[in-house]
Amino acid sequence: MMFDIFNSEAFLPFTTVAVLIFGMLTGSFLNVVIYRIPLGKSIVFPPSSCTTCSHKITWYENIPVISWIFLRGKCSGCGQKISAIYPMIELLNGFLYVLAFLRFGVSPELPFVFYFLSALTATAIIDFKSQDVYSLIVLPLIVFGVARAFFSTEISWLESLVGAAVGGGILLLAIAIFYIVTKKIGMGLGDVYILAAIGAFTGAKFIPLILLTACLAGIVFFFIAKLIFRKKIIAHNLKKEDLNTDNEKDLENAIYFGPFLVVAGIIVLLCPSMYLNLIVEINF
Repeated sequence: MMFDIFNSEAFLPFTTVAVLIFGMLTGSFLNVVIYRIPLGKSIVFPPSSCTTCSHKITWYENIPVISWIFLRGKCSGCGQKISAIYPMIELLNGFLYVLAFLRFGVSPELPFVFYFLSALTATAIIDFKSQDVYSLIVLPLIVFGVARAFFSTEISWLESLVGAAVGGGILLLAIAIFYIVTKKIGMGLGDVYILAAIGAFTGAKFIPLILLTACLAGIVFFFIAKLIFRKKIIAHNLKKEDLNTDNEKDLENAIYFGPFLVVAGIIVLLCPSMYLNLIVEINF
């Protein structure tokens, strides 16, 4: 089969480079998604342009990473600095695609995994910047997760559906209990969408591991931000009304949880199943 050829040891360097380039090209499009979705703009039209001088970006100025280096991180029209976050996202997406290829090989399920990685990467970055999670990016992942299960040997379509239900349900329950006890809003529905989408790809049995990993990552980030960088408020776009509180400390201690769920979900999905099953059996 053609899949066997691309997965062969002889083709491994070629396939890896091809996947990396494809991932970086997709990462370039992710930059458009991350910038335009929060502004309510089309991600297709108009073509990319400088946000300062509206200079139309030519094809040779839009080559992932290379163009940014060639332009020395500046717009060719007005000289405005181009953030290094753009090539970093392109590289990150390419790196994740390579990891996915090494984990799943060239197979019918690989495009679904690619979509999972890119959609969650965009979601995490948008959430980190604005504390907003957009359902039009996240919720389709549930459908894609179930569809991917038909091509997978590791998860069935039923396990995928149960994973989505458990992932979303467990956070909904946590939100309800927290509100009943404290009368405060401890988490947004966006986090529910994210964990439901992740559950559709991983199944229910890995949800506890994902939550534990996300919590640990969030705690480490919180203490780094507070103790090292002396951040008074971490989630800048949140207001007291969003948390249903009048306590300034609640606002100062608020943190976005979505990005850490994304990191945990990606780690679990890309980790070889033999190691994951061993961890689950030992700890859960």
